[in-house]
Amino acid sequence: MSNAPQAAPETSTGIETQPEPEKSGKGRMRERPILFLDLETTGLNPGFQEISEIGAVLVSQPDWQVMRSYEAKVLPSHIETAQPEALVISHFDAAVWEKEGRPLKQALEELSEIGQGAILAGFNVTFDWAFLQAGFNLVGIPDPFYYHRYDVMSSAFTMLYDKADFKKFSLSECCRYFGVTNTKAHSALADAQATFEVFVGLMKPAAATETAPQVIPAD
Repeated sequence: MSNAPQAAPETSTGIETQPEPEKSGKGRMRERPILFLDLETTGLNPGFQEISEIGAVLVSQPDWQVMRSYEAKVLPSHIETAQPEALVISHFDAAVWEKEGRPLKQALEELSEIGQGAILAGFNVTFDWAFLQAGFNLVGIPDPFYYHRYDVMSSAFTMLYDKADFKKFSLSECCRYFGVTNTKAHSALADAQATFEVFVGLMKPAAATETAPQVIPAD
């Protein structure tokens, strides 16, 4: 067997990928905006099923002011792989998407411009991130976000664990608990906005606790 180095396999996409930007050492977490993001998808399997809608709300620190919002319907390339129940839950309408949708690459380029260097946040953010990462790799766009991510669901689990009237750790239950009105559940921008408002509700007790220890960020 030859010990000569092997050439990297060619991809079938024909897309030239850009180099990854430097993400660390450029500002502390408290100095960065937070991008609250929600995706609707054609199923639960990233890389097989696809992003069908993107909603995002860019928020400043420490005043939690909305700087910008973004919404895009994304045209699936392989609608045949979609799970029918996922399309129903996410309000997918083929006629509407054909009229208003945009290609994945365009939507991710627009999202990248808005969220450059921001902390990505979401409700169960690992789900959204898995689809984003698959999408970025597919279209050859480098991940634009800060390398730390923030999960609002995990914070709710930690901070509300002992609340007897808290039934389950879902976005809808968190909205009920904090009195947040989700204008259209399972649509991307409405869920992103609701996630941000739940985050604000979670942060208020922490801000009001005078005995909380001061934590110096390690980055």
